[in-house]
Amino acid sequence: MSLTVKAVEAAKPQERPYKLTDGGGLYLFVAPTGLKSWRANYAQTGKQRTRTYGRYPTMSLAQARVAHAQAKSAPTDATTAPPPAKVAPTFKAIAEQWLKIKLPSLSNGKHQGQVAGTLERFAFPAIGSLPIDQIPRTKLVEVVQAVQKGGRVETAHRVAGRIAAVFDYAQDVGYIESHGAAGLVRVLQPRKVKKPMASIPPGEAGALLAAIDGYEEPVTRLGLQLLALTFVRVGEMRGMRWAELREDGAVWVVPEDRMKAGLPHVVPLSQQARAVLEQLRVFTGDRDLVLDSPLRPGHPLSENTFLFALYRLGYRGRMTAHGFRALASTVLNEQSGFAHDVIERQLAHRETDAVRAAYNRAQYLDQRRDLMQWWADWLDRQWESDKPT
Repeated sequence: MSLTVKAVEAAKPQERPYKLTDGGGLYLFVAPTGLKSWRANYAQTGKQRTRTYGRYPTMSLAQARVAHAQAKSAPTDATTAPPPAKVAPTFKAIAEQWLKIKLPSLSNGKHQGQVAGTLERFAFPAIGSLPIDQIPRTKLVEVVQAVQKGGRVETAHRVAGRIAAVFDYAQDVGYIESHGAAGLVRVLQPRKVKKPMASIPPGEAGALLAAIDGYEEPVTRLGLQLLALTFVRVGEMRGMRWAELREDGAVWVVPEDRMKAGLPHVVPLSQQARAVLEQLRVFTGDRDLVLDSPLRPGHPLSENTFLFALYRLGYRGRMTAHGFRALASTVLNEQSGFAHDVIERQLAHRETDAVRAAYNRAQYLDQRRDLMQWWADWLDRQWESDKPT
């Protein structure tokens, strides 16, 4: 059955490339990127090859049929001189096409810069000027293994993945029939498995809180207490501003630019958390930042301030600032009785579904108020139980 113009127009991209046949060997190739091209397979010297006539809609269905008919009627014996080969675009030119499609799908500006930057730094100098169809796998192996030198294993894996994605794109749009970039990571050392951030078991929470209460520097001490009570990420806490408090200080709204998921995060504040904030007002209430650095006014506490404080308190290798999230997750899931979805919303774990994420960012707010108060009361009970009698 022959294709119709309507069927060609209606063809939508899918997860994997697919073809719509027109008859006589002509077919429309639809890539996952949405690009469509007219192609036909043919045999030459005992091997199957693919001829690409042009892209749709630049080449219409009628034009593709004419081009296919002309190609089929052309003599194919060994004495016929082949048509002059077209020079394929360079790797850099194809990569720039791929980046125009790929980068808008990444919501995080920093990640966009990293994706483009790895190609510019590690791939373009070595293969950027080479035609995409003339780059042997041995050259690609050389490129990624050079990145790996010096212990940059993770970076090498990322470069390999992005080079392979560019070659996949070139194949999808018809510049090449096949390529040798698949499975490049096989020539690299395995990625290091990230160890979870150190976190004490729940039974040691009281001793930790007591130790923090004895820390001398007040802003750091109160910051650690607030971190324990809210279990937000360290970057979210460091950038906290007095202007972000809502509902007379009962709610803290972390803006999207400080959130890993790129969406605002609502943090109901327990009575204990509000009491800590009142103490902090004595030190930083006249400034913008809640945790304004005593050493560098106008700047937040440094990233390592909390970690080094925990070191000084004897928790090196046993507890990190991020460990409060793991502690809260463990206790809330095992002891609180709150639904898993409520706990996940308060932990602000990334949603894989963007629509669901946007809908859920303030969902379960009443339950989350109760959850945060339950957590603060649990911490108080641990602290009280650990105090000497």
